[in-house]
Amino acid sequence: MTNTVIKRSQLLKLIEPVLNDMPAGALRHALFEAFWAQEDALVDIEDAFARLTSRRHSPTVLRKFFASWSKTNNSAASVSGLANRITLLARSDEGSAAAAQLYRACGSLQRITDEDLGALGNTLHADLFYTMATALCGDDQWILKDNCLPSAQAFKDWTDTRRLRDRDLLQGLLTTLIHEVYTHGEVEFIHPLYSQWFVRDMGVPPEKSRATVAWVTVHTGGTESNHFAHAVAAVNEFTTAMQIEVDPATARDIFAQYLQRKARVMSDCAQLLG
Repeated sequence: MTNTVIKRSQLLKLIEPVLNDMPAGALRHALFEAFWAQEDALVDIEDAFARLTSRRHSPTVLRKFFASWSKTNNSAASVSGLANRITLLARSDEGSAAAAQLYRACGSLQRITDEDLGALGNTLHADLFYTMATALCGDDQWILKDNCLPSAQAFKDWTDTRRLRDRDLLQGLLTTLIHEVYTHGEVEFIHPLYSQWFVRDMGVPPEKSRATVAWVTVHTGGTESNHFAHAVAAVNEFTTAMQIEVDPATARDIFAQYLQRKARVMSDCAQLLG
């Protein structure tokens, strides 16, 4: 596997080093293949953020953007729900070696949501997102369900179904895996764009910029790549406990669907921006 091919996507350039740190194997290969195959989707996402941060937009448009974008990021509750489901499976065989492994998988999932849910004593990430979106939109009407685009709700329903409804728990784990590594790329990509846009175009006072962009900042600098490592561990612990292997074709399909659905949301958001 080589990374010498010049790629157009900046997101891909941010994500590939994290994938390179994974142990070699079918899962790593499936992730690389999915990201390479969906490079056009990644470029569409980048274009949406570039359009957003190119100028000032009306509150009406921004409410729809942030309501919809939030649906693609707000995952802590369903990841915690997936951990609950695995705990219930472990309790059905309490005391076994497999149960101990399943509890370790739950522990890895919980390390993904610690910061989001304020378990480390920090501000809830939902509150940080509220601060950011409300400052940019001028009020908190962006929370209203009417502001959420259909494709964004469909994305949220799909990820929640994978984690909370699918009988195959591995589907939820793989969905979480792709979410964490993709999000690493997204937050690193948008952080400089947002930091400049808030002050230059959106009227955020320079002294308040740091607090306003905090939701993005707290996810940069290794936060999401660490979450990805925990997601990898959860997959490995689960498959070991269940004595199964990840099917590469199934994994690639989940990864591709995630990226395609995310791109659809962001392309719809971009259409709002004119």
